Amino acid sequence: MDKRKRSYLIIGGIAITFLLVIIIVWTAVFALPAPSKEIPPEEQQKTIDEKPKEEPEEHLSLIDDLPIDVDEERMIAVIVENHTDSRRQMAGLEQASLVFETEVEGGITRFIAFFPYQSPDRVGPVRSARPYFVKWAEQFSSALAHAGGSQMGLSAIYNSGNVFDLDGLALEGGLKYFTRDYVYFAPHNLFTNVKELRELIADRGWDKPLKEPFLSFGSVEEDEDPSVEDQNASTIHIYYPFPSYFVRYDYDVTDEVYKRFQAGNPYIDHGSEKQITASNVVILVTNYYPTDEAGRLYMKTEGQGDMYLFRNGKVFTGVWKKMTALDKYKFYDGNGKEFTFAPGKTWISVINNQGGLQWE
Repeated sequence: MDKRKRSYLIIGGIAITFLLVIIIVWTAVFALPAPSKEIPPEEQQKTIDEKPKEEPEEHLSLIDDLPIDVDEERMIAVIVENHTDSRRQMAGLEQASLVFETEVEGGITRFIAFFPYQSPDRVGPVRSARPYFVKWAEQFSSALAHAGGSQMGLSAIYNSGNVFDLDGLALEGGLKYFTRDYVYFAPHNLFTNVKELRELIADRGWDKPLKEPFLSFGSVEEDEDPSVEDQNASTIHIYYPFPSYFVRYDYDVTDEVYKRFQAGNPYIDHGSEKQITASNVVILVTNYYPTDEAGRLYMKTEGQGDMYLFRNGKVFTGVWKKMTALDKYKFYDGNGKEFTFAPGKTWISVINNQGGLQWE
C-alpha cells in the first residue's frame, strides 16, 4: 500500500473515531433520561418522621380548669373498687380530674374516675358496672372501662348510644388493655392501661370528644354568702354504712386542697404513692335504696336535690340539677346562681341521708 492510501486510511479512522465520540457524548447528555430526583418512599417516610411534631398550645382543661399542653381527648371513665381488700393495690385515682364515689350493694363504696386528658398506664382494680355509673358516664359521652356488671348495669351500657363499652372481662387475656396482677387475689387484681384504651377507641372510631366545660370556675369570694355567719369547713366527715368506709377530708391551707382519709388513714394511691387530694369536694344528696335480694340499688340520677360544696376551707349549700341523662350536673346556690369551683380535681360523694355528713 502506498503512502498516499495509508494516509487516507489513517485520516478516515480518525474521523470515524471522532464521530463515534461525538455520538456517545450527545447520547449521554441529550438522549438518555436524566437521573431521577425523586426520594425513595422509605427515605420520604424517614424525612417525615424526622420533622418535629407541633406541640399543642397550652390551654385550660374543660373538666378541671388546669393548664395543659396536651390534647384533651375523648373522656375515659374507669370503675374502680374501694373494697378493703383492694386498697393496698389501688392505683390511678390520684390522676383523675373528676371522681364520683357512691355505695353499691352491701354498704361498700365504689368509684367512677374520669380521665379527660391523662393516660395513666395502671388504673384499678377495675370492677363491675351499675346503672348509675353508666348515667354519670353518659353526660360526657365517655368510654367506660369496667369488669362486667349487674344485669341492669350491662343493659344500660348496651342500650346507650353515648357510652363506648370497654368490658375488661371481654378484653382481658392478652398483654394490652386489661391485665391481671397475680400478686393479688381475684377479683381485686384487674387493671387497665388508659393510654392503650385511647388507642383502642380511636381505632374503633369512637369520635365524641369533649366540647364544653363541666363546671364553672372562679374565686371563692364569688360563692360567699354574706348572710351566713360561719362558712368555715376545715374538716369534712362522710359516714357511709360501715366504719371502714367512713371518709374524712382535712383542708391543707398551704396547698389549698382537701386531703382524703379512709377509715382514719391517709388514702394513698399506690401507683404514685401520693395521698389523694381534691380542690373541690361535693356532697350530692339523692335517693337510693335496695331493689333485690343481692342489695343492688336503684338511684335517682336525674332531677334535683340538695348538695354541699367544700372549697378553700369553706362550705356552701345549694341544689344540684340534672334534668336528662345527657345533661351535665349543675350546682346552684339558694338564689339560683351557679356555684364556681376552684381549679383542680373534684371529688363527688353521693349520699342518701344528710345525717351522714358533718363538718367543722
